[in-house]
Amino acid sequence: MEDTPTYEELAHELLGELFALGSTLTPMMVNSTRGETATLMTLYRVEGALTPGQLGKHAHVSSARVANILRSLEEKGLVSRAHSTGDRRQVEVTLTDAGRAEAERTREERTRAVARYLSELGAEDAGHLVRIVRRSRDILSDHAAREGVKR
Repeated sequence: MEDTPTYEELAHELLGELFALGSTLTPMMVNSTRGETATLMTLYRVEGALTPGQLGKHAHVSSARVANILRSLEEKGLVSRAHSTGDRRQVEVTLTDAGRAEAERTREERTRAVARYLSELGAEDAGHLVRIVRRSRDILSDHAAREGVKR
């Protein structure tokens, strides 16, 4: 009779596979999850203005890193910063037209890359992957809510 692995054994195996997967990602894919690209995509998703502090939380970067990112993006003409009309002490960051175009280009590029990957998995496995990731997100969100973790 074949031994069924324990959840702990499966957890070790999954963590190992996720680590291996992470190390196979290209620098472009890794960079798209942090730094300038993450900041652009965060502003694109919210479709409005955010403070630097809010951007840091959404993009998972420190306030010092946000300041450098915003300086670079502003120099490239991709974001603009202005004082809030409600509170002049607050700075709000928004995408410029060029920033929105760059974010749309990045989004389309990501979509094409993921679609290529999913096509290699095949329709059935791709559907299972999306279902499992969605279920995983729901489970982890429920756990975080029960533990009072703010997102």
